Amino acid sequence: MAPSVDVKIKQYETTVVEYLNKEGGHLLVATNDTSFVGVLKATVIKQLALDADHISTIIDENTILKAVTKLSAAKKSLVVFIERVLNNKETSFLVQQIKSAYNNVKIIILTSEAEKQRLVLLHEIGADNFISKPISINNLIEKIAFTIKPQGKIGKLIEVGKQFNTRDDFENALKISRQILEIKPNSAGALLVQGDAYKGLAKVDKAVEAYELACEYAPMYLEPLKKLAQLFGEQGELEKQLAYLEKLDKLSPLNVERKVDMGGVHVELGNDDKAEDLFSGAVRQARREALSFIEDITTKIAGIYTNKDPAKAEVYYRQALESKGDMLDESDIKTFNQLGIALRKQGKWEKAIIEYKKAQKISPTDENLHYNIALAFAEGKDFTEALRHMEQALELNPEFFVRDAVVAHNLGLIFSKNGKTSVARQFLQQALKVDPDFQSSQRLLEQLGGA
Repeated sequence: MAPSVDVKIKQYETTVVEYLNKEGGHLLVATNDTSFVGVLKATVIKQLALDADHISTIIDENTILKAVTKLSAAKKSLVVFIERVLNNKETSFLVQQIKSAYNNVKIIILTSEAEKQRLVLLHEIGADNFISKPISINNLIEKIAFTIKPQGKIGKLIEVGKQFNTRDDFENALKISRQILEIKPNSAGALLVQGDAYKGLAKVDKAVEAYELACEYAPMYLEPLKKLAQLFGEQGELEKQLAYLEKLDKLSPLNVERKVDMGGVHVELGNDDKAEDLFSGAVRQARREALSFIEDITTKIAGIYTNKDPAKAEVYYRQALESKGDMLDESDIKTFNQLGIALRKQGKWEKAIIEYKKAQKISPTDENLHYNIALAFAEGKDFTEALRHMEQALELNPEFFVRDAVVAHNLGLIFSKNGKTSVARQFLQQALKVDPDFQSSQRLLEQLGGA
């Protein structure tokens, strides 16, 4: 009979309490999200009845590595919660640095949303777990517990098998793997332990068979593919090594170093053109990531100036976009929007429209761009063009105004300027539904003869 939910939660709580109290564990949080920090503190202090000194918080990405070094020297083990993007900066390189330097550090990535490929890369370079915010106390405890150590019987046995392989006790590792496979015949984790044991015993064919079965049972599991690529590389079977590197690249295409490895194999095979394509792609991707960082810093500076000095903000937003050169993509649309706002704050509504239309070439189906163009035309008193773009925005997303009182009000205003009174009333009523105290919408609705 499976344990009840309450029993499982108690089990997870016990795991976390023992980790923090008996094993000298510590929780380091790198985030600007005060809500998440509040949930974590409530979890440790109220739910687990532990002291607050089990938690350290930092908000500066530049001090994370220093904090990890200091705490690792004083503590037996450490769990680091780190935002996927902290202060407008991707933290993947930092994750890789920490995992390369410290065996006793577990990393949990905090994210509100992220593309799947980015999460796959983070997992591949060392992230132990992920938290999608917001999160409840019970779910947070469960995440920490599973990050610290496996909670189920099979997970615990796999961990034992891994430890046997680490100590070169391959025969006992094989016994453990067989024991697990009797309980769960399709356990990819057990097959990985088995493959490592056979490899340690120089039984290459059996190791390959175990790894390939692990791939079959868990097609998205990167580890057995890595093992096969490494094994065939060691055996000098370059074609087979390349085949598995290519499979890995399809699952995790953002790994630049693997593209270089693939290019290296092609060089060995005499495929110079294919090698050059891969090397060029790796350089482009690395350059794109570096330029994204420059853009992030520049837009952050521009954001500081936006309200106080829009002209300076414009300069920095332009620098941000120019830094990307011909590598602009949909991730840059936000910067175009911000540049347009900075221009409109200076009364340069025509120049703002030029920038928005540049962005439309990158993202032609973005309703927000049409909305911003409409506002710019309205500022220039061209309400006919403003209406045309508002209607195009609504065609792309008929509900983009529903949750935002300001957007709904602006729609009402522009429709009213074009004599479309009944439609304007509907937008103004929606604005007041979202924010009943929105005085501008109240006044305009009264002028239009609405309730």
